[in-house]
Amino acid sequence: FESIGGVPVDVFQGLPSNSVPLCLTSWENQKEISQDLIKTIVDLHKSGSSLGAISKCLKALCSSAQTIVCKYEHHGTTQPSYRSGRRRVLSPRDKCTLVLKVQINPRTTAKDLLKMLEET
Repeated sequence: FESIGGVPVDVFQGLPSNSVPLCLTSWENQKEISQDLIKTIVDLHKSGSSLGAISKCLKALCSSAQTIVCKYEHHGTTQPSYRSGRRRVLSPRDKCTLVLKVQINPRTTAKDLLKMLEET
């Protein structure tokens, strides 16, 4: 590689290697942060380090560290929640109760069913 003023230049792009052109910043270039790094960020935050100090120490973005810490404080864990599809609104028990009420009285209105669900 060539260098201009001590900054290495990428031969193929003709740009300094530490600069990223706007056309290359897409979802394809996004990297996932490893679980080890996430755990380290949370441990450093627990020990009282600031987000800026954490990002400088681990060479990660400050916004990424902030997002990780906020998710940890909200959910209490750093493990990703594995789930596919939409979450269920009704539990199986509530669903059976609704079906039973409608079978008993087919003319029941949605408002009445909603009130019945809120009471239980």
